[in-house]
Amino acid sequence: MTGQAAVGADIRDRRVNAVIAFALVAAVALTITGWLYDGPPHDYVALAVLTVLTLVTRLVRVRVVERVAVAASGIVSLASCVLVGPVGSAVMLVLAILIERGSIRWPARIFNAALGAILGSVGGIVYLVLGGPRNLTSVSGPGEVLWHVGVPFFAASLAFSLVNFGSIALIVRVDSGASFRSMFFAMLTTSGLAQIGYGVVGLLFVILWVPAQVGPFSALLILIPLFVAQWAFVQYAEEERAHERTLAALVAAGETRDPYAVGHSERVARLSVLLAEGMGLGPAQIESLRYAAMLHDIGWLGARASGADQGDVPKTSDRDLVLGHPGVGATLLDDISFLQDSLEGIKHHHERWDGRGYPSRLAGDAIPLASRIIAVADALDSVTRGRPGHDAPPIVSAVQDLQLRAGSHLDPAVVAALVRVGESSPSQLGEALGLGSPDGPPWDHDDPSVSDLLAGLEPSTRSGQRG
Repeated sequence: MTGQAAVGADIRDRRVNAVIAFALVAAVALTITGWLYDGPPHDYVALAVLTVLTLVTRLVRVRVVERVAVAASGIVSLASCVLVGPVGSAVMLVLAILIERGSIRWPARIFNAALGAILGSVGGIVYLVLGGPRNLTSVSGPGEVLWHVGVPFFAASLAFSLVNFGSIALIVRVDSGASFRSMFFAMLTTSGLAQIGYGVVGLLFVILWVPAQVGPFSALLILIPLFVAQWAFVQYAEEERAHERTLAALVAAGETRDPYAVGHSERVARLSVLLAEGMGLGPAQIESLRYAAMLHDIGWLGARASGADQGDVPKTSDRDLVLGHPGVGATLLDDISFLQDSLEGIKHHHERWDGRGYPSRLAGDAIPLASRIIAVADALDSVTRGRPGHDAPPIVSAVQDLQLRAGSHLDPAVVAALVRVGESSPSQLGEALGLGSPDGPPWDHDDPSVSDLLAGLEPSTRSGQRG
């Protein structure tokens, strides 16, 4: 490890340890708050049963996003906030995590235990603060159960989930540098939906245990819906993994066709997501945009090997290939169901704000937003790569070049988002571009000056052209 890398790793470790220490302090403070507000665990028999059940359900997990696993034990955790109170729930989660067998390193195990105490305390306190009854035997009738127990229970479930997602996104951000926002919303749109199901089954568990007077035997009754829910998550996760495998295969095929394109699609995708986050796009829009950005040049697979991107200037035959590759790409992917929302972004990523682009000469807001974002990311990746005889310019200079194109070649709103990202998060922009990315080809169809050439603009009227 180089000296610089060692320093970076040391800084990262200190930050991770600081987050763990903060989590421990918060866990102790919230557990004490729960004790002062509600007292000790409500039922020690229930506490023991729930702890065992949590251990059993934690044995089966499904990975829904990178580095994040969700277990059906979430249902038991939510139910415990009501059945044994905030302190009992905190104790149960800490015990289950600490005695669980596995190869988890102790720093991670300690963080998870602290997070468990935080979640149990937060869930139990929110439930009680919103009027949830401590003694469920006094609740009778479906209406009273749904209103007096169900409403505060689902509010507690929401607080439980948001604190959980935020804490995990924070530790991953500090440990790996991944975007907090991306990680948080990835969990919110995947396991967040699962938490709704957890809440429904968790409420059923609570009702069976006390109002229905089934008691601990309800743990056996609840195992069936627990593992049915788990099976559903496995199917969903497998579908997501299949999507990623398909995406990776398509990108690899495109990069094999053009060695200069290696890494280009990934960089454009990272930039596009960064810009989309800066513009406040929702998770679903960002996901379809990422797919489109990864595959925006897949149309080159339909182009014959004619030497395009190899010479100093485009030949006539190369021009036809350049103009046709966005439409060819959309056609190639037309039968892939999970890419349907990405096709328009792929087909129109070379349109220009002034209507001089291709293939459809769309202008302004008529161009799909995904295409406008990819156009900016595509241009930035191109101008920040070197060319034979020309070194790559600094990122700041490249962004300034693209600013000159706002309102003509590029969407002003997307360029403004790029400027904001460059000013507020220059390191993220550099990471998205990939420091030390290889030089580009002598002639690159993504270069903004080539866009001007294809638009029929005279050299004197081109803006932001590289020298």
